Amino acid sequence: MSISILSYNIQAAIGTQAYREYVTKARHQLFNTPKKSATLSAIAEFISTYDVACIQEVDLGGRRAGFKCQVDRLHSLSNFTDMSSQENRVVGNISRHGNAILSKYPQSDVTDLKLPGKRAGRGAILARIESPKPFFVLNVHLSLGQLDQMTQVKYLIDEAPKEFPLIIAGDFNCGSASLPIRTLARELNLAVLTEPHHKTYPSWNPRKGFDHILASTHFSAHSADVIDVKHSDHRPIVCELRQ
Repeated sequence: MSISILSYNIQAAIGTQAYREYVTKARHQLFNTPKKSATLSAIAEFISTYDVACIQEVDLGGRRAGFKCQVDRLHSLSNFTDMSSQENRVVGNISRHGNAILSKYPQSDVTDLKLPGKRAGRGAILARIESPKPFFVLNVHLSLGQLDQMTQVKYLIDEAPKEFPLIIAGDFNCGSASLPIRTLARELNLAVLTEPHHKTYPSWNPRKGFDHILASTHFSAHSADVIDVKHSDHRPIVCELRQ
């Protein structure tokens, strides 16, 4: 069977399109806007073509999201049947940062993983996807520094299911040839499906490959692709795998 998977840091539907907008549109980090609703609708339409969508930097109901959970909105506007989410950081009533997995198959054994680091607020979510050939998906969002990334990768290696089909996807904030990615792949016997030329950040002029998909040897895979979509400051990474 074939599985299409997407990983996308959606930046809470803020939709930054230039470095200057991190300053000129800073209020979008604090308040909801009609533009965010349109952006979230566009994201929902786009991700609906995939079997599994790993979403990072989604707001679970802070003021900047109009006190409404963006995962619920993505689910209601798409054709995914199941969803799961986890919360990493709450900033007053302003924002509720999290990750989510949406799928066209039921999910079970969902686990909320709080990643270690110098500062709290990073996490991962693990779910078993009950397709005709079940597999696990681990959606991650690592910290910025390599020291924290290595600590988080070692934690994920301990927590990840062994001897079972596994896909790890997310925003790693490091390149495909970096030590954290290589360590994760080696210790869990995963293939890194993204390569140095898969640049995802910033979306308007990609120079960094921060977003990745890794898969266990239970899968054969086509090469990953970066999609030219600019609903966020990241571009999505996608791949089709076969069991």
